[in-house]
Amino acid sequence: KKCDIWSLGCVLYELASLKPPFQGTGMKDLFNRISKGEFERIPKTYSNELFDIIRRCLKLNPNERPSCD
Repeated sequence: KKCDIWSLGCVLYELASLKPPFQGTGMKDLFNRISKGEFERIPKTYSNELFDIIRRCLKLNPNERPSCD
């Protein structure tokens, strides 16, 4: 279930910014960025609350992500 929350965060991010949250110049670079949880803020036209939800969904530690319940 926690991987579904992470996936939801990716989808929400992409809907808001029209690009995936994690991008790299190659597979190794992409892996490193995902492993570090590095991604840019969504455009300022969206609220801080939406960005906070996305950030919580994309937490590296699955236990820190929101639950499905």
